[in-house]
Amino acid sequence: MITKNEIYRLLGQLKKEIGDEYRASDDPGDNKPGMQVTLATDGERWNYQTGDNSYTGACYSLPYWATISLYRNSNRKCLVNEVFSQWEEIMP
Repeated sequence: MITKNEIYRLLGQLKKEIGDEYRASDDPGDNKPGMQVTLATDGERWNYQTGDNSYTGACYSLPYWATISLYRNSNRKCLVNEVFSQWEEIMP
């Protein structure tokens, strides 16, 4: 089972990879460096992908998804709670 601590650590690693040209969305008003992160689980296994999740990626084999916007100044604890909240809304 996935833990909040695992997601917290992952987000810390991903924050370090945010390039100046990265954006979390295609919104013209989104002018801060950031990335979209999708996390998926089946309740046992989990995976993640960054960027556009429209067509392919590591999450496609898992049924329950959460998508967040990660910025350099994001509060990781709040984002972890958001991920779990999104999963709780859709998981049986």
